[in-house]
Amino acid sequence: MSETRKEGKYLCADFLAVIGVMMLLGLEYFKAVGFMEMPVTYDSALPIAGRWFCLSGAMLLSACTGYVLSTKRLSWRSVRPLFRLTYIYLVSSLGAMLMRRVIFDQYVTKEELINMLRDFTATDTAQFAGMYLVLLLFAPFLSAAFHELKTYNARLAFLAVTAGVSTLQPMIILSGRYLIPPWCKMLAPFAGFIGGAFVRKYAKNLPRIAYFFLLILLSGLQTAAIVYICTERGILCYPQFDSMATLPCLMMALLLLSLFHSEKKGDTPLHRFFSNASGGALAALIIGDTVIDFVLPSLWEYFPEQNKLLLAGLGAVPVIFILCCTVGIFAQIPVFLVRTLFEDNEYEEDDEDEEDETDVPEEVSPAPVPDKPKPLRKLEPLKEVPVREVPVTVAKKYPSRDMTMPLKSVKEEDTGSFPIPEPMPAPIALAATEEIESIPLAEPVYTPAQEPKPATLDEILEQQGIPVHSDSIDDLIAKITSGE
Repeated sequence: MSETRKEGKYLCADFLAVIGVMMLLGLEYFKAVGFMEMPVTYDSALPIAGRWFCLSGAMLLSACTGYVLSTKRLSWRSVRPLFRLTYIYLVSSLGAMLMRRVIFDQYVTKEELINMLRDFTATDTAQFAGMYLVLLLFAPFLSAAFHELKTYNARLAFLAVTAGVSTLQPMIILSGRYLIPPWCKMLAPFAGFIGGAFVRKYAKNLPRIAYFFLLILLSGLQTAAIVYICTERGILCYPQFDSMATLPCLMMALLLLSLFHSEKKGDTPLHRFFSNASGGALAALIIGDTVIDFVLPSLWEYFPEQNKLLLAGLGAVPVIFILCCTVGIFAQIPVFLVRTLFEDNEYEEDDEDEEDETDVPEEVSPAPVPDKPKPLRKLEPLKEVPVREVPVTVAKKYPSRDMTMPLKSVKEEDTGSFPIPEPMPAPIALAATEEIESIPLAEPVYTPAQEPKPATLDEILEQQGIPVHSDSIDDLIAKITSGE
């Protein structure tokens, strides 16, 4: 399936794209009303803040483009939207020139028509269509360069260098001369694209309240500086800030995108509504300039005061956008039919590919075979040694100090028999032999000492060195009594 059918659309990007187009139409409304020729006072702070906010519309469109396309790679699907946008641009530009021919009686020759279409000058807002087409052409290369940088600091430096070269060009003026070449200002959409990719990657690092506070702070400081400078001059003249390719405009666009940042995709009715609205926004951007010029005389009749006319623009611009966007969507019906035909074929091919993937397993490259390990020695179970009862002599006298008792000196009639304990585990059983010579006693057995028997008279006489006859005492007594 295609990515759109699988994942849906970014609601935040489509919503901000619609807001960005309305901001650019609001900027054209300020120009048509003649706000630039009005005298500036401290009461002009609110309109000045609104006009400067509308100046950020082009950068906001670039940032939304980078937010959505920063992960796309160069392929047929990344180039295919160019055909649709080219069709929208041609049809909308021709329609705007036809309206000017009918309403304002402006006639152009064929050569002028070709030159206007080539240079994106059919209307004042047609140049933004050219900016968008150029961004689509360079989107895969900018995305690859951004993602090739792996660290946060490297990507921030990439954004800072691009923004410094492009957005500082209108602001750095010395003695009426620009220090940076004017062509560098044409790189400002690239800085917006890279900024959108940066927001998508790192906007979650700060809470939304922080982005809202920074947005209000930046708007307030910018408005205060412009009011202070222009009030002294009496006219709205500040060339350092009166450009869409300035650093404050880029910062405003990135803060807005960070405030509404959301990576979730969806296919709900709300997602589809803003997706269709953003699709017709390019046509509204090209045609809206002509419609504003057509509607403005009627607004002058109802709101003769200029302050009220500026406030009326808050309602007139969204209505003009909705009307032009509706016309742009109807003009794209042939594109929708052709795209539906091609997408159905792609869906069928994708479904067949999925079925093939389920039937045929993917080829897996064989894993590298490690070096053959050396064979391990085969472990064989130990032979069981038969255990038999061995007679052990129970000593009647003092036991020997030796902990072993030889079996050969033991007689069966003087011994008692008792079973030998169970064999020990395998490491100890390895020392056993088939014929056991001695059995170690677990603990020495001590018997109490026996009292010695009283010594006899012969033993006493022998100890004193007196010869003892072999006759016994009874024989000696019998000899004495008999007179021998």
